[in-house]
Parts: sequence; C-alpha cells; structure tokens
Amino acid sequence: MIEYPYKQSFLGYFNNIYRYRSLIWMLSKKWIKSKYEDSYIGMGWMVASPIITTLIFTFFFGLMFSVNINQVQYFLYIYSGMLPWLFFQDVFLEVLDIFPKEQQIIKRISFPRLVIPLSLICAKLIQFFFSIILLFVIAMSSGKPISGNIFMLPVIILQLVLIAMGLGLIFMVPCIIYRDLKHMLRFIVPLGMYTLPIFYKMRMVPLKWLRVYLLNPMVSFIQCFRSILFRENIPWTLLIKGMGVSIIVFAIGFAIFRKYEKKLTDFI
Repeated sequence: MIEYPYKQSFLGYFNNIYRYRSLIWMLSKKWIKSKYEDSYIGMGWMVASPIITTLIFTFFFGLMFSVNINQVQYFLYIYSGMLPWLFFQDVFLEVLDIFPKEQQIIKRISFPRLVIPLSLICAKLIQFFFSIILLFVIAMSSGKPISGNIFMLPVIILQLVLIAMGLGLIFMVPCIIYRDLKHMLRFIVPLGMYTLPIFYKMRMVPLKWLRVYLLNPMVSFIQCFRSILFRENIPWTLLIKGMGVSIIVFAIGFAIFRKYEKKLTDFI
C-alpha cells in the first residue's frame, strides 16, 4: 500500500524531491539508455538528430526564401531557433505520456510523482547542452562572434523548462483520461514551429500582426536565445515577459498536478 505524506508547503514539497535526487539521476540515465542503446552511434543521435533536421530545413527554406544555402550563417540562424523549440516540444509532449509508461513504478513505490517528469527534463537538458556546445563550435569556426551575455543562458533555459513542464502538467491528466487529446496534440504542436521566427526574421511579419504575433511566448524565448548567444541587443521586454509567462504557466500546472497527484494510479 502506498502512503502519501500530509499536505506540504511548496518548499517542503521540493525539499522532499531533493531527497530523491539519486532517483531522478537514475531515471534520467534510463531514458537516455533506452532511447539510444540499440543504435550504432548511440548517444551521438542526441546531437545528430537536430543537425540533420536543421540541414534539411536549411536547404528547403534556403530555396524558398532565395537564401544562399552554402552560407553557414543561415544554418546557424535556423539551428539556434530549432534548439529551444525542439527542447520545448520534446519535453511538453513526452511529459504527457510519461506516467502511463512508468505505471509499474508509480503503483509500487511511494515518492513525489514530480520526480518522474524532472528526470525526463534532466535527460533532455543533457541533449540540449551537447547541442549548444556544437552550436558554439560551428559559430566560432565560421567567425560568428559569441556574445558576452552568454551568462544569461541559464535564464532562458529556466524559462523553457518552466513553460514546457508547466504545459505538460496542465494537459497531462486530460491526456491520460482522453487519449485522443494526446494524439491530437502530437499532431498539432509540431506545426507551431512554422509560426515562429526560426526560418524567417521577425521583420517579415506584417506590422499589423506583430502585436498578436508577440503573444506567443516561444517567440520571446527564441529571440532572446539568439540575442544571448550572438552579439545582438537583448530584447529585455521580451525576456521579462517570457519569464513572467513561464512562472505563471508552471504555477498553474504545478497546482493542477498536486491536486491530482494522489489519483494518478486510478487514472493510469
């Protein structure tokens, strides 16, 4: 029989999660190993996958927008936009399905259930960091200067983690109960990539639509991510707005998750 602790404060809950940090790390290694263990290049796919995707998009959109596809700069532009988007997309969609995949652990062991999505995020962060290192290598090899604001990178990563996990926690229970919703989101969410300044610059967005366009928080994350990596002016308004939206979304998701945490075994 699984016993749950009495109602805890926010800090008390996360202090309890900290006690299970070894479990988070163990599950993170499990996600990585299970995903890449049967492939020839193994963890190399963590970096190769976004690179191959970016090369395809560089060729395709290079032709569409009449860009010289031999220019490394356009590749870097797309790659620097793809990385935060792919991190958000992967975390959000995989959080939706992570509890049904780990139902044996949930039903047999008592621990804070937030440990499971946190372990997934740790695995995705490892992939993200490897991809960022490769981005630096390509940028410096091509003569693209790296910004002195690189110390702000953890802020953007924190924003991405909060909003991706928050949205995942908001839709998690509905997707477990109504499986069709999960499949619909897996179809719809990847299409959001084409609404973001990944392949084109924001100046191409009609001025009359710009205010509505900027309501999408992912626009803020991608623009700030590029500004922090490369020598561009940081859009502080977008940065502050992105942090505010991320905190609000995570707070809502966490509150919903805490409400249904004890009932997860019934749903799955």
